[in-house]
Amino acid sequence: MNLKHSTILTILCLGIQNFLIAQENIATKLGYSPDAKLLIIHADDLGVSHSENMASLRAIAEGSVNSASVMMPTPWVTEVTEYAKANPDTHDFGLHLTLSSELKNYKWGPVASANEVPSLLNEYGFFHEACRTDLNLEEVEKEMKAQIEQAYSMGLSPTHFDTHMGCLVQTEELREVYLKMGQQYQIPVFVLNQFISQEQKDQYDVRVVVDEMYTMQPDDFNSGVADYYTKVLQGLKPGLSLILIHTAYDNEEMKGMTVDHPLWGNVWRQKDYDFFTSEACKTLLEESDIKLVTWRQLKEAYYD
Repeated sequence: MNLKHSTILTILCLGIQNFLIAQENIATKLGYSPDAKLLIIHADDLGVSHSENMASLRAIAEGSVNSASVMMPTPWVTEVTEYAKANPDTHDFGLHLTLSSELKNYKWGPVASANEVPSLLNEYGFFHEACRTDLNLEEVEKEMKAQIEQAYSMGLSPTHFDTHMGCLVQTEELREVYLKMGQQYQIPVFVLNQFISQEQKDQYDVRVVVDEMYTMQPDDFNSGVADYYTKVLQGLKPGLSLILIHTAYDNEEMKGMTVDHPLWGNVWRQKDYDFFTSEACKTLLEESDIKLVTWRQLKEAYYD
């Protein structure tokens, strides 16, 4: 073996060793073996509608969903915060920090006063339809803090932060605001290992990092929802993974809310609900020896 090959082998071994150490820290800290397959099954968009709330809460109570995040600017958020107050020690609700309002006829705007965050809004005072990278960063931070503080004032103590449509991870500057929120409130922020440097972890005191995230895309939906999720669960690797889903009932409320928006729409969300409340899903989790963990557990282990 020449010097070049020896150096490459050493680097590979060190990389594998560092990966195993990181996994051992998370898995063993939660009471599992170092090579455990840890999984969060996470429902987005609570608060957006009554249908979304009811389906998600039922999927948590009776299915395999064990985590969710709440959009504070949305119309049905009070229903979720009332549930959270009634279940203070068991719910695993984070905040789905929101900067966009993507649906055609169903809109929401800022928690902060509109005149304080003008770059975040369209001409009608709603959030922009899509994620934007030209936002005033001070206004972004002001709105994020307003959403967080409103959650606390309404009795919801979030277990983590994540970002609606990924708007807060579109640029390095937006990511810094996002990570700063976790640092200031001492709460885990959903971030993938491949998108954060060790320098950023140190700078923003990021203690929990997800190794793999899976979320269904249009091609997966068209090929078969159950097939996609079955392959994900059967192929899950050791480490901390997250499956991001959207659970709601395919009823008149959701049909109206997602009109002309079939992707992640009413049918899509019903199919997510159907799979993750099925016996087939529970069986797959058992057969694949997957350990369901929550953001609440991670927060208590690393921040409390």
